[in-house]
Amino acid sequence: MAEYLTVSTLTKYLKRKFTADPYLKEVYLTGEVSNYRQRPGHQYFSLKDDGAVISATMFKGVFDKLPFKLEAGMKVNVVGYVDLYGPNGSYSIIINRLNVDGVGALYQALEQLKAKLAQQGTFKVLERPIERFPKKIAVITSPSGAVIRDIMTTVQRRYPIAEIILYPAVVQGNGAVPSLLKQLDLLAERTDIDTLIIGRGGGSIEDLWAFNDETLAQKLLTMPMPVISSVGHETDTTIADYIADKRAATPTAAAELATPIQLVDLWSGLQQLQGRLIQRIQLQIMQQRQRLNRVEQSYVLTQPARLYEGHMQRLDLVQQRLQRVMQAELQNYQHRFAMVVPRLNQLIERYLERANERFSQAAKGLNLVSPLAILGRGYSLVSNKAGLVRSIDDVALDESIEIRTNDGILEAKVTRKEESNGEK
Repeated sequence: MAEYLTVSTLTKYLKRKFTADPYLKEVYLTGEVSNYRQRPGHQYFSLKDDGAVISATMFKGVFDKLPFKLEAGMKVNVVGYVDLYGPNGSYSIIINRLNVDGVGALYQALEQLKAKLAQQGTFKVLERPIERFPKKIAVITSPSGAVIRDIMTTVQRRYPIAEIILYPAVVQGNGAVPSLLKQLDLLAERTDIDTLIIGRGGGSIEDLWAFNDETLAQKLLTMPMPVISSVGHETDTTIADYIADKRAATPTAAAELATPIQLVDLWSGLQQLQGRLIQRIQLQIMQQRQRLNRVEQSYVLTQPARLYEGHMQRLDLVQQRLQRVMQAELQNYQHRFAMVVPRLNQLIERYLERANERFSQAAKGLNLVSPLAILGRGYSLVSNKAGLVRSIDDVALDESIEIRTNDGILEAKVTRKEESNGEK
């Protein structure tokens, strides 16, 4: 009778088969990256060709060492081993190494970085002119290579008064980028350097890779002096070459860019300029002397009185015209004043008459309401210490009161109080 296996038992059996199979311990595969989306840690995607698809896994430690950016659709060569994942029964290839098929990984990383920096406009940032007559030229390169010797020989031949200052650095290998950055930091603090040359001799893309570092590129953008890059041979081009203000194909060419032409030729050129300058000055002197002669013979200097004769005549004419205009204006104003005065007098008289009438009417109205006029008609005002008496309740019996008439004041005493209705 057949024995039934559990799913776990079968899965464990198959996993041992995968593990024990010598052909699956190290598998070399070529395929196209599919279903790829970068995750924070481990990476999970697929490799496919025209006939099949296999799941792929790259653990974080392997993925972080990739020198380029993995992208969907990229054709790659991978080395790894096949394993089975029990919980879902799927198998996949665990990738230990990954390279771009047909194109080296470093070249792919270089092209990706070039595209990124070009899109950001980084390659157009540094376009500064190189100092024509430098006093100090800094060189970042290996102290033992041919680069520094070629630069020093060329500068000595062309422009020996320039001072070469070497900043020794590691130019290839794992320590190259930190070494180059350290020397750039030291140089960035100086203000007396006219030009910086950074570079190394030729080599493979691996040898030149430090000069393709993005951090190094960003640091070059901040340097206060113009930068000349000379990395590798003429056919070798690095990110540093694109970033720099100028790119030189060789160290000798870099030194030529950093210095003027040879002193002998420079001196000859200065002599030619001196001769042209002397000729120009002599011509200017001759032209100015001719101009001076013409000025000395002009009537302004020989007969200076003629200079202001015309002005005096014009001044007399202007004064006469001004007097006529002022007299005419004065007569006009006198005539207008003579016409205005009678009308002004009439208006003043009418205003005074109307004012007197208003005053009389106001006085009459005021007299009608005057207390004195009321007293003149036989009325009188009674008051006590509290004020005007308006009611019998305002006084008491035997209280002294004061009576004001039209022609005087009477003092009296209250002996009786009687209301108007006849009650006491």
